[in-house]
Amino acid sequence: MDKKVDQKDSVPARVKPSQHPPHHDSLMQRRAGVPGLPLWRVVPRLASYGMVVFIIWVVLSVMFPYIFTRSSERAIVNSPVTLVTTPVEGVVTKQVVTVGGSFKAGDPLMALQNPNMDRALLVELTGKQLDNQKRLEAAKVKLEADQTRMASTGGDIKRYQASADREHASRVRGIEARLTVAKQQIDAQEDVVNRNQAMQWAGAVSQAYTDASRNQLTVLAGSRDAIQAELDSARNSSEAARSKVFSSSADGALGALSQKQDELKAEITQTQAEITQLEQYGSEVDKLVTAEQERLERVSNLDIKAYASGIVEDVLTPPGTRVAAGATLMRTTNCSQPNVVAVFPRSLSKDLLPGAKLTVLVDGVPTPQPGTVAEIMPRAPEGDQARYFVPFPPIEKNEIYLIAKLNKPLPDLRNRGSGSTDRCALGHWAKVSLDRPWFTRLI
Repeated sequence: MDKKVDQKDSVPARVKPSQHPPHHDSLMQRRAGVPGLPLWRVVPRLASYGMVVFIIWVVLSVMFPYIFTRSSERAIVNSPVTLVTTPVEGVVTKQVVTVGGSFKAGDPLMALQNPNMDRALLVELTGKQLDNQKRLEAAKVKLEADQTRMASTGGDIKRYQASADREHASRVRGIEARLTVAKQQIDAQEDVVNRNQAMQWAGAVSQAYTDASRNQLTVLAGSRDAIQAELDSARNSSEAARSKVFSSSADGALGALSQKQDELKAEITQTQAEITQLEQYGSEVDKLVTAEQERLERVSNLDIKAYASGIVEDVLTPPGTRVAAGATLMRTTNCSQPNVVAVFPRSLSKDLLPGAKLTVLVDGVPTPQPGTVAEIMPRAPEGDQARYFVPFPPIEKNEIYLIAKLNKPLPDLRNRGSGSTDRCALGHWAKVSLDRPWFTRLI
């Protein structure tokens, strides 16, 4: 009996055709036009669910802004402004590049003219140049006179030298002749002494007679020695005179001429050195005068040239305006490297490192533009903002400025308000987003 009961229970019961699941009955009721769950009960329930989700999102975004905030819509396309200034005062005579015109490095932008330049330096240099020329001419005249006197003194020295040589030679010859005579007299006296001695020995003369002759021989020998000493002195004076050592009284004039010649040589050497110095100084002054004249000519008719390429945005001093030194003539921008200034929360500063990838969506440009972080600025004073073409967006507490550099230039866009063209989309609002997704902060 139990086995039969079990077999009977294990057999599934068949469902009658009229029996269906509950949802099938509800679906059949809806199809049949029978109303199900009321709509006034479904809508409040869905609204409450949405409100809860919204509140949760707001609370999380407020508590963790650095996780959910990955973009900034307070961004504007900007570009550094290059101020074209003038180094001197003057009157603007010509504007070469008009507003909106492009230029390259080295191209002239404006022309200035100033005939009332300060020429005090040129006058001073010219005075020094004239004074140096006068001193140089005087030194050359003095050198020429000294050289003439030197030549004349040299001629006089040669004539006096020849005369002194002849005088010394004549004196030496005269003394030599006297010495020869003295020697002859001594020889003759020696013969007399010998003869008297022989006669004394023969008894013909006395001893006194012989002694007298011998005394005469001694006197003649002393006279010969004196003449020999005089001859030696004359020869030494002649040799010294030829060596320009004037020790004799007869060489006084020659010594004076020789001393004068040495003084003239020293003066000529000094004058030549002075002329060389004056010529070098004059050459330097001439270069300075030429450079100052060229500078005045260039500054009096100055061409203001560009140091880099760009586009003229506005002109502050049109032709005919008188400007002071250092005045700004025009403002230019360079569209080759456009920038975007954006405001981001300070909490994202760790992600906004230089070189970080960005995506920039510019108002009026249909496609997003890639870019990178160029600079982070905690604040931007008026002096820093003045270097850019468009003022920065306002900043609040715990916010920083981000300077984004786009990878390629932006096209020119039409200004919707005035119908003019905004070059490089300058002044257009943009949206800057980090390429790094928010959930990477949670990893």
